[in-house]
This record gives sequence, structure tokens and C-alpha cells, in this order.
Amino acid sequence: MSISKEELTKRVSEIANENGFVQGWLHNDAGAFLYQLARINAPIPTVVELGSWKGRSTSWLASAIKDRGEGKVYAVDTWDGTPGELEHVQLLDGYNEDQLFDEFKENMEKLNLLAHVEPLRMNTIAGAKHWLNVYDGQPIGLLFIDAGHDFEDVLKDFEFWSPFVVKDGFIVFDDVPGWPGPTKVAFSLPKWYKNIGTTPNNVAFKKIV
Repeated sequence: MSISKEELTKRVSEIANENGFVQGWLHNDAGAFLYQLARINAPIPTVVELGSWKGRSTSWLASAIKDRGEGKVYAVDTWDGTPGELEHVQLLDGYNEDQLFDEFKENMEKLNLLAHVEPLRMNTIAGAKHWLNVYDGQPIGLLFIDAGHDFEDVLKDFEFWSPFVVKDGFIVFDDVPGWPGPTKVAFSLPKWYKNIGTTPNNVAFKKIV
């Protein structure tokens, strides 16, 4: 979809103002980059997000799909937080079983994006098997990896999900270089993934074969 630089800048500013209430850690510049990839650059409008929390990054991706006029964001998360990450444990203290998931859906609804998002409430490996068996291994244009941050978890997410990414599709790793796990995986990818740039704490790759 064609969009001028001025129109893109204006739209990005609008989204940043709209989704500012959503708690999360994604920098607006990183969100803008995800938006551009999903709306303009991804060869097909199927986006998978591994790790969604309350929907901050989801809102950028879903806004792109909405503006693109086709496609869907599939948000894969347990919505239980990551037990090994102290900040998650602290933030979810006192939450009931469904509260985080309910907040995610409420945030998408407030932003008028729920129709463009399909939550898959399961862990990422179960999600990959579900994707293969239920969605017939549907090709993915953009994969955003932001679930568990241990090296083994990130590597499994990459190994299980990257085969679904089409040629000229994109994989974005969050928390690079902020966390050693995703950083180590991101910078040891096979040679058919081309580094196309970084944003605050994100790095993106294009699958060239």
C-alpha cells in the first residue's frame, strides 16, 4: 500500500497518542517501525506476535493491519506473565486468573482493534503446533518474537515459528540488545536472514530465501 512520508509520520503520531494508555515497554520508535513493516513492507498481511502482555506492541501491529485493509494479527500468549521475570511477578501480584487477558482484550476494544486481532491463549510452542494443525501452517509475513527471554526459549520460538515466515518476510526480535537471550539468538541466525535495521531495543531481519 502506497503512503507518503508525510502521511506515515502523521499516522504514526496519531497511533502513539491513541495507545499511550496501554502499559508496556515498547518504545514508540520501535512501534512505528513495526507499523511500517506490517502495513507496507510485509509481503503478506499475516502477522504473528509471540508475547503480547497488555497489547502495546499488538496495537501498533493491529493498527497497521487495519490501515492496510486486510490481514490479521495473531497474538500468542498465555496471559499468565513469565514466572521467571520478577517484574512480571510484581506487576501481576493480586491479579486473578483471567485479569491480564481481560485487560488485553479491553485495550484492543478501546482502540477499535479487536476485529483485527485473534488471541491464541497458549504458550508459544503449543501455538506453533496449533498453527500447523489448525491453521494449516499458514504463511506469515511478519513474526514478532517477544515471549520468554531466556536463550533456550527464544531459540525454540525461532526454530518452531520461522519456517512459517515466507521469503521476503520479516522476523523482529524484541529486547535486543537489552536482554542477552534474544540478543544471542538474533545475532547467530542463518545467513539467509538479512539484518535490515534496529530500533530502540529491537532488531529486524528479512528472510531472503
